[in-house]
Amino acid sequence: MRLAFVHELRHCSALRDLSFSEKLILVEDLWDDLASQPNGIPLSSAVKHELDRRYADYLANPAEGSSWEDAKRRPAGV
Repeated sequence: MRLAFVHELRHCSALRDLSFSEKLILVEDLWDDLASQPNGIPLSSAVKHELDRRYADYLANPAEGSSWEDAKRRPAGV
């Protein structure tokens, strides 16, 4: 069973013995693998509905809102 494997992996001394940079490389590899499977995490109907609503708003009013660059420069919560 895969969950048993994950449990064993979490307690594997070889993982604990990895250096910080080796652990970071491992995490990056895992993240890249997850990112290559965009349908791996199912969206709830409420989240899908909200994304659809926001996308429809954007299509109806593409000039409104902020660019990604502007949004990154704005302080959180503003």
